[in-house]
Amino acid sequence: GRRTLNPRRSFDRVDVSFPVWFRPHRIPGSPRLGQEGVIENLSIRGCRIRTTALVILGSRLELEFQYSNDSLPITIAEAVVRSSGGDGKVGLRFTRLHRGEERRIRRIIDVWLPEPMSSYI
Repeated sequence: GRRTLNPRRSFDRVDVSFPVWFRPHRIPGSPRLGQEGVIENLSIRGCRIRTTALVILGSRLELEFQYSNDSLPITIAEAVVRSSGGDGKVGLRFTRLHRGEERRIRRIIDVWLPEPMSSYI
């Protein structure tokens, strides 16, 4: 992913629409029930999902998503909920991501990220 000029973000996010499954980060004794949603945008450091599930600000989640029917799932070992509005949109920052999964996300972003406009002189 490219660095962005947006002061709130370190990397550009690309608009996508991938099904996602998520659950609370592994805590001994915690319920392992999963929830579903859709990833609406993605960067190498985070994403925004849309879901009907109640997600609490500051909670830690594990995520798994597929970008095509033929792809193996990508697992985000841990993401922190940075924003959670009443509109069902949840902003996440990836805090633990295995190197192989990071490479796969970078490839997705490279394909989906539009080329910057060149300035003609």
